[in-house]
Amino acid sequence: MEFPFEFDCQRSGNCCSRPGGFVRVDDADIRAIADEIGMSAAAVRSRYVDASRGVLKSDPSGRCVFLEDGSRAKCEIYPARPRKCQTWPFWEELLRSPELLEGAIRLCPGIRLKPAPDESP
Repeated sequence: MEFPFEFDCQRSGNCCSRPGGFVRVDDADIRAIADEIGMSAAAVRSRYVDASRGVLKSDPSGRCVFLEDGSRAKCEIYPARPRKCQTWPFWEELLRSPELLEGAIRLCPGIRLKPAPDESP
């Protein structure tokens, strides 16, 4: 799959603090998170997963519960972050929808469109 952009994470945290955004998690994600933070999978489910939707909970402002504040955003569970987080921004839906791609570019300072093949750098 060829994406029309390059990505160099700037650790803005924007992808983890977008109101209305969500990260669906499965059993493997929950086990990995549990191992990373030293909790049981049941405890992770209870504390960090919205059971009715199967997604990570957000804080009241819409930020991921694992987003740590600082001069550069940091994921508290980075080595065990869910697959959806691992693959950002290389999501198929960004290839299918110019509107979603445009929104991702506005959201994320690490995404840079590649020059069109007929454009010089």
